[in-house]
Amino acid sequence: MTGVNSGDSLLPVLKNEIRAVRTALWFRPTAYCTLAILLAVLVATVDGFLPKDLLDWLPKVKQATVEELLKLLAGGMLTVATVTLSVLMLVLSIAAGQASPRAVPEVMADPVTQNALGTFLATFVYALTALLLFGVGAVAGPGVTLIYFGALLLALNAVRYLVQWIHHVADSLKVNRIVHRIHRQAALVLDGYLEAEEEGGRRVADPAGAGDQDEVTEVFPEASGYVQLIDASQLSEIVRGHDLRLELCLQEGDFAHPRRPMMLILGRKAADEEDLAALRAAVVLGFERSHKGDPRLGFELLAEVACRALSPGINDPQTALVCINYLGSLLTRAAQTPAKDYPAGASSDGRIGFVRPDFGALLERAVRPVIREGAGSAEVINAVMAVLADLVHRAAADHLDVIIKEAQRAEDFGLAVLQLDVDKKALTDRAKQVRESAADRRG
Repeated sequence: MTGVNSGDSLLPVLKNEIRAVRTALWFRPTAYCTLAILLAVLVATVDGFLPKDLLDWLPKVKQATVEELLKLLAGGMLTVATVTLSVLMLVLSIAAGQASPRAVPEVMADPVTQNALGTFLATFVYALTALLLFGVGAVAGPGVTLIYFGALLLALNAVRYLVQWIHHVADSLKVNRIVHRIHRQAALVLDGYLEAEEEGGRRVADPAGAGDQDEVTEVFPEASGYVQLIDASQLSEIVRGHDLRLELCLQEGDFAHPRRPMMLILGRKAADEEDLAALRAAVVLGFERSHKGDPRLGFELLAEVACRALSPGINDPQTALVCINYLGSLLTRAAQTPAKDYPAGASSDGRIGFVRPDFGALLERAVRPVIREGAGSAEVINAVMAVLADLVHRAAADHLDVIIKEAQRAEDFGLAVLQLDVDKKALTDRAKQVRESAADRRG
């Protein structure tokens, strides 16, 4: 087998980093600060490249006045940025305690917070850069006035963001806001998963004329972690180039470790170490799960928040009901897509077999934890049953069996732990309604 370009093996890692950096807490502040430096240099030196009489209309400002303003702005914005970071850490701590530690990345990716922090730091960097330019004598004439007006505009913008951010922080502390943010991200990922324009196909048993004598090679990861990205295009190039069939054993969001195979390859010859390294590189591991490409995570996070709310230490069933309502929204979107329209379990040429979640997997992760933890609460278990009853009416026909299965599970759990006969009867009636509705739809 011929070797694989080592540069290509870095592409999946680069794709994953680019995907993650868009929501990283440091990215926007860094970009804003870089623009602030460029702006300060441009404003201070642009007058030297313009006709002398072009800026004569500007009022003259004393350099000492501008320097005092810049010192005040630099000190004030540094203080505000420090306070902003302190409050953000508090918000993250509260989000981890009230909702889930796995909801923290969603709070960190909040664009309002990132823009506010970036604005405060950029204003500080602008003032500091301008002071340095004054110190080396790089600013004179109209440039002093331009620096002055630039500082005023940035200061006004920083005050506006400060007021907006104070309101936003108070709003972000609400559990419902955190739940809504998780749902919004989960809905985007689910839509992307179900609407992906990927040409799938039926897995062929003999894609390359292979026979029973083909060697099967287990590919193990070199480290432990969660699968954050599977670069299907990279895998496709490798298997086509070497006349192989590949069976993935993991999907995005699964945990991998060096003693569990993450894929099986089948070819006429055993793969060499260089090609095995290229295959491993197409699967990117990380210390935590990533939303991108993993539609299960949003369902699991909402279910986790509901279960935490139902724990004896918190005892907040209303938050659990909010999570169930949002889960119902996601499940309805997933249920309305027929099984045949879910991403295929194999590539178009049949050479790669994928592990991908279907509606049953999404439904299981959404309702089973809530059923387990909330079966003793009549309001919670009936809310779950109401979601399942609604799904029966709206789901594609090929999803009815798994819905009935979960309804039966909810009924069994509820009847086992509910104390009042009236609550048991209400649950039994709802479960019966689910089965009858499903029977009517089947005709």
